[in-house]
Amino acid sequence: MRENMVVSRTGELLQADVDGETVALSIENGTCYSFNDSAARVWALTEQPRTVGEIRDALVAIYAVDREICERGLHAILDDLVADRLVEISPPENQP
Repeated sequence: MRENMVVSRTGELLQADVDGETVALSIENGTCYSFNDSAARVWALTEQPRTVGEIRDALVAIYAVDREICERGLHAILDDLVADRLVEISPPENQP
């Protein structure tokens, strides 16, 4: 996944914090999601469209984690969010 790809939310979730985790409900498909701390942070960072690199850099700063380890975890989370149609990942507007 290229770091300049843009991550954008595709819908809204109703969400609440429960025992340190974010629990969210999709009105569109009626599915309930539970995000651990890392996934909740990624979800929060996608409130506005951001590049994969921007999200990764924010996570590295927050968690003081190795960049490569962070990228692997971020890609796994983004893959799950894409599979559930909660976000889409696309090229920047000025690139094909």
